[in-house]
Amino acid sequence: MANQELISKRQQVAYLTKRANHKISRLRKAADVEVAGSEYDPRKPKATVNRLNSRQLDAQIARLSQFNDRSTQFVGDIKRRPIPAAEWHDYKRAEKAHRDHMLDRYNRIKDITLPGQDGRSGHETIAQRRDKMRSDRRLAGNPTVNDPFDPPVRDHRNIKDRAALKTLLKDEKAKSKPGWDNKELKRQIGEFDKMIARVGDTKLAAKIAAMGPQKFFVLWNGTGFANAVATEYEQMMLLLRGKEQPYHEQLVRDAFQDAHRLVDWAENLELDEAPKPRRKRRK
Repeated sequence: MANQELISKRQQVAYLTKRANHKISRLRKAADVEVAGSEYDPRKPKATVNRLNSRQLDAQIARLSQFNDRSTQFVGDIKRRPIPAAEWHDYKRAEKAHRDHMLDRYNRIKDITLPGQDGRSGHETIAQRRDKMRSDRRLAGNPTVNDPFDPPVRDHRNIKDRAALKTLLKDEKAKSKPGWDNKELKRQIGEFDKMIARVGDTKLAAKIAAMGPQKFFVLWNGTGFANAVATEYEQMMLLLRGKEQPYHEQLVRDAFQDAHRLVDWAENLELDEAPKPRRKRRK
C-alpha cells in the first residue's frame, strides 16, 4: 500500500513537471525570461524524484503546483534572469507614487514667471523653460537628464538583477514618503555649499543662507541657478589645475551675473515657507 502511494505521488510529480516544462518554455518564448536552472525552477531530475520519500514528494508536488499556478509569473532582468512579477509590480507602484509626488510639486511652481536678463519679471514661465530644455535634450537623445520633476521610468529589461530591484524599490518608496523632500533639500543645499565654498562668493552664500527652503527649491530646481553655480565651480577647478582658457573668464563672469540675478529675483518670491533644514556644521 505504501509503495502504491509512492508510485502515485511520483506520477503526480511527473505530470506537474511536464506542465512546468511547458510553462518554462512559454516564458522563454513569450516573455524572454529564462527560468530553467534558476532558483525558481521547481523541477528535479527523475532519478532524484525516485529517491524521495512520501513527505519529500508532497513538498515537491506543492512546489510544482505553486509554480504552475497562474499567479506565479516572472519578468526578465537585463540578462533574462527571472524576477517575480509581483516584486516588479511593487516597484512600479512605488515608482508611480514618486513620480506623482514630483508632478504635484512641479504643478505648484510651473506657472511662476522667471526673470529676464535685466532681473525683472520676464515672459517665460518655469514650465516653458522646462519644455524648452526637454526639447533640446530630446534632440540630444536624453530628455530626462537633470530633470528633478521627471524621475526615471524603468524597464525590467534594464534592471541588473533582483537584488538591484530591491534596492531601487526601497529608494522609490523613500522618495514618496513625508520627510524625503527635506532630506533632498538638505542634499541640494549641501551641494551648493560645497561649490560656493570653492568659488569664494561669500555674498551669494550669505543670501542663500538667509533664504527660505521653498524659495531655494524653486531657485535650484526651476531656474538656471544650479547650472550657473556649477559653471563657476567648474571653471574655478580648471583654474586651480592650471587648465584655464582665455574664454573661461567670460564664462565665469556671465555665470556670476546669472546666479546673482536669479537669487535677487527669488528673494522677492511670495511662497508659503516651511522651516528651513539645518545645515551640517563644518568641522
